[in-house]
Amino acid sequence: MYLRSIKLRGFKSFPDAVEVRLEPGVAVIVGPNGSGKSNIADAIVWAAGSLAPSALRAEKPDDVLFAGSAGRPGSDHCEVELVFDNSAGDGPLPYAEISVARRLARGGEGHYLVNRASVRRTDLVELLADAGLGHEMHAVIGQGRVEQVLSSKPAERRALIEEAAGLGSFKQRRHRAELKLARVRILLDRAQALEEESRKRLRPLALQATAAQRAERLGQEIDRLALRLAAGNLARLERRLAELEERRLAAVHERARRDERLEGLLAERRRAEEELEQAARRHEQATAALYRLRSGTERLAMRHESAQEMAGKLRRDAARARRLADAPRDEAPLEELASAERALADAGKRSRATLHARESLEGAARLAADRLQALDRSLAEREGLPPAARALADGGAQLALAALDVDAGYERAAAAALFHRAAAILADDPPAALALAERARVEGLGTLTVLVPPVAPPPTATDLPFAGAERLADRVRPLPGGERVAALLAGVLVVGPDDLPRVERGVAVTREGHGFDPARGELWFAGVAAESVLMELHARRRALAAEVEKLRADAAAAALEAAGTFAVERAARDRVTRARASVALMPQTVDPAEAELLERLADAGERLVATLAACVVGGGRFEAPLRARVDAGGASSAALGEELRALGGREAELRRAAAEATQVVTSLEVDAARVAAECDDVRRRLPDGVEAEELADAEGEELRATLARLERRREQLGQVNPLAAEELEREKASLAELTAQREDLERSLDELEQLRAELTETVERRFEETYAAVERHFAEVASALFPGGEGRLRLTIPESEEEEPGVEVELRPAGKRVTRLSLLSGGEKALGALSFLFALFLARPCPFYLLDEVEAALDDTNIGRFVELLRRYADRAQFVVITHQKRTMEAADILYGVTMASDGISQVVSKRLRAGAADAAVA
Repeated sequence: MYLRSIKLRGFKSFPDAVEVRLEPGVAVIVGPNGSGKSNIADAIVWAAGSLAPSALRAEKPDDVLFAGSAGRPGSDHCEVELVFDNSAGDGPLPYAEISVARRLARGGEGHYLVNRASVRRTDLVELLADAGLGHEMHAVIGQGRVEQVLSSKPAERRALIEEAAGLGSFKQRRHRAELKLARVRILLDRAQALEEESRKRLRPLALQATAAQRAERLGQEIDRLALRLAAGNLARLERRLAELEERRLAAVHERARRDERLEGLLAERRRAEEELEQAARRHEQATAALYRLRSGTERLAMRHESAQEMAGKLRRDAARARRLADAPRDEAPLEELASAERALADAGKRSRATLHARESLEGAARLAADRLQALDRSLAEREGLPPAARALADGGAQLALAALDVDAGYERAAAAALFHRAAAILADDPPAALALAERARVEGLGTLTVLVPPVAPPPTATDLPFAGAERLADRVRPLPGGERVAALLAGVLVVGPDDLPRVERGVAVTREGHGFDPARGELWFAGVAAESVLMELHARRRALAAEVEKLRADAAAAALEAAGTFAVERAARDRVTRARASVALMPQTVDPAEAELLERLADAGERLVATLAACVVGGGRFEAPLRARVDAGGASSAALGEELRALGGREAELRRAAAEATQVVTSLEVDAARVAAECDDVRRRLPDGVEAEELADAEGEELRATLARLERRREQLGQVNPLAAEELEREKASLAELTAQREDLERSLDELEQLRAELTETVERRFEETYAAVERHFAEVASALFPGGEGRLRLTIPESEEEEPGVEVELRPAGKRVTRLSLLSGGEKALGALSFLFALFLARPCPFYLLDEVEAALDDTNIGRFVELLRRYADRAQFVVITHQKRTMEAADILYGVTMASDGISQVVSKRLRAGAADAAVA
């Protein structure tokens, strides 16, 4: 069986349907880097069921889908199909052609198909394992895996041999058998425990069933005796009910006679109560009239006193008003109060205005101070300066750009004139400058420029060459210590951009940052340099500091002015207070008409006092007749009350007698109802057809004694389970079922243990056979790839009994005594890995072998040996080689070229070389 074709659609860089047709022998796939040739190897690994994105050079499962390009959207589905030719019949399925495919939709789950029939991933992996393509895919050797084979641990190399031996499916079956074995052991323990519990419940249930049978027989006898006693009790209750009915009728007649006497007494009492009610009503009316008269008289007396007080007050107010109306008046205090209030209003306006001005100036000063602090923080950071200048400036050294005061708009011109010297550090003499430079070197701060006082005098200012030019020194003023920096600008001119090329001598700059030195033939552009920005920031800081000082001075002056206006306002407020006190001391003035009105009101009040006095005297004459009517009504009510008390005593005696008669009747009715209820209860408990039966006293006592004895015997049996017999039968059936289940589990346990032992023996036997073949072939291949050298495999000694021996590789190239793999060169390691891999190929043939740039680390000589190895075994295996080496292409029976256009889509072109006929298939 061999791989006949690989079909791709939507997989990585193959969005369209592509079929790579293969033949037995050696097929070589070539192409430039990034053309997608390794995606063919990824497709084979993915179709074989790989779930690890890292094995496919991806991060997530959806990365295998075509991601799209500038002119084409991404794919939502992908499919890879591997078609095997099984005409020889050595494959795992009895078909001439075996197709293995895998599909994936974006964001969905994958589907696996074998000959277009949907299967589980486990089934597909086991099918490929039977064909020699195990889970580790040792038949696919990708980039970087060659050296990994030798650098891997012995246990990992053993896993490769086990996979080549096809032990993966056997180990999985053994693992599943062990899992089932553990589950069966648990189920068997549980079944044995349940069976033991069931056996423990059988004896108690048997005892309970026997007790239930005895209790049933006793219950039947007790029910028969209780039935005879109930019939006798019913006859007794019927006799008692007849006697109670006779007594009840006699008591009812006696209660009727007493009720008639009570009705006559109640009629007489109602008459007396009506007469008493009428007498009481007349007494109450007379009493109420007397109370109303007294109350009215008292209210008139109180109003008379109030009227006297009011009339006296009105008379006094009228006399005072008359005196005030005739007195003269002085208006000077009122005029003084009005003048003081106007002065206070003017002073308040001025005070508020000065206060508002002071607050505005103080707010502006605070805002300017905050801006100054922010600007100081920006200057302290010195962003953009060279590291050396910044570090030394942080340590206290003075910067050249900070030693000049430049007019606004000329900062870039000064930065262009100074250029790299703008970020220089100032020193007093050359030794100090050298010390600073040495410090920058030792601390690794980078380049540094230090300015010292010049030996020669600064150049004299040149004449202005044309109109519009000006001297930069006129726009720059040195700060303390900055004279040496200003001297550097003594001969620099400031010109316009168009006039810059016209300068013939000296140095000229523009306000935009251009500089030109015709003598040296240099023209430069400072740009928006950090030095010019820092110069602008320094100029802005000086202007802002002056503004802060001015605002603070103005705020202090405004505060003094506000204090003066506050003093004027306080003086005006004191003047208003004194004027109001003078107005309060002025005598009141009254209108003569108001005084005349008060005199008329005083006369009316005196007349009201006389009228109220007459009313009080008239009310006293009606009190004596009303008092007599009240006394007469009280005497009549007292006589009628004595009569009602006597009638009440007689009524109480009659009601007590009637209540006693009613109680007797009620007691008899209750007894009769209770006896009737007992009769009904006994009748309901008696079966149909059983009548009352008279029993003699001796016979009844004998029946009750027998019944009590039987009940004691039933009580001695204790609590009885009436369903014990049924539960006993069910428990016996359950025990039989549990016994059968336990026996089945024991048989399953024996079968699983036997299966595990057989699988273990098969794994060990097949590993030994495969290891022996790999060891033999490894020595053969190593001698071919290492002429004059040798190589062998050996099993390691496991550290514990649970571990399995690993596989160690030993190589000795010709002329070397090296046995440790870590001491081999890269090419020797690659040849050693190829020896091991070819040994695996030869020990357990696979349908195909894919080698992805495995000879990348080999030189031409070793590549020739590798090609000879491919040709030697080409008739025994199918090789698919991905390479960049021209010598490897010489071993190809068919050559495939993979290209990729600018749209990111891979294309495949094939050419058969050995037959000499060319057929191109472009997909």
